[in-house]
Amino acid sequence: MQLDVTRLKSWLALALVPLIVFAVIYVAPVLQLFWLSLSRFDPSSGIVPAVDPSYYVEYLTDSYYLGILGRTVIVSVATTFITAILAYPLALYLLVSTGWRQTCLFIVLVLPLVTSSIVVSYGWLILLGQKGLVNDVVIGIGLASAPLQLMYTNTGIVVGLTHVLLVFMTLSVAASMQGIDANLAKAARSLGATSWTIFRTITFPLTLPGLRTGCLLVFSLSMSAYATPVLIGGSRLKVLSYLIYQQSSSLLNWPFAAAMAVILLASTLGIVGLVRFYEYVRKNTALHSADSVIEASR
Repeated sequence: MQLDVTRLKSWLALALVPLIVFAVIYVAPVLQLFWLSLSRFDPSSGIVPAVDPSYYVEYLTDSYYLGILGRTVIVSVATTFITAILAYPLALYLLVSTGWRQTCLFIVLVLPLVTSSIVVSYGWLILLGQKGLVNDVVIGIGLASAPLQLMYTNTGIVVGLTHVLLVFMTLSVAASMQGIDANLAKAARSLGATSWTIFRTITFPLTLPGLRTGCLLVFSLSMSAYATPVLIGGSRLKVLSYLIYQQSSSLLNWPFAAAMAVILLASTLGIVGLVRFYEYVRKNTALHSADSVIEASR
């Protein structure tokens, strides 16, 4: 017992430092942001200290603001879904390839992270424009007779975000895929399983932890992305990060911008929390069903 108490004290001592750092660099600024969001703004005198939730009421009761929040969520979910689909073949190729092929793929995936997001977005402006490469190819192969409207659309925003954030999903899935025993697939093939059956029954279930991590990263970063949605979507297709920038920098209404930032944070954490809660309930239900079958068999 004395040894357990000593270990507990040692663990608490080790955990105390990161907890303090987390509180200083994250919890304290968020609390300060929330306190600022309860203030009022006067164009003549600036920020007026108060405890007034009217900015939250204004945002949550205005269909215009709610529509922008909905667009932000939809774009983020679509980006997460598409990156999850693309991540599996890329992760598989990244693991099975060697030498210069693996190096080239890794450089292509990481390149958007080491390049300015503004430069990457301007590249997509050229590719997705009315006379861009994508429209030239589509018209050249006969899929369309006129240029497609790809810029200033939700589709264009999703394409740009997918390019930037695909690396997070791919590396997360590849890390989980690397831990799978290759003998499992060999045994399945020896029993007549197809490649799709192996993926559905072995690869996909065993890579779910990496997929969850990738989805969490991509969704969170998509919700807070600014440069890519603004440059590709334009001022007509606003996202919540654009409204926050507009209120804080152009209109200097920091309390309203702080309220929007809190709503953005709460929306992101709320959706992620609901997904994790659903997974928790589903896992417990599956375990309960398995226990019931075992008890019935006895």
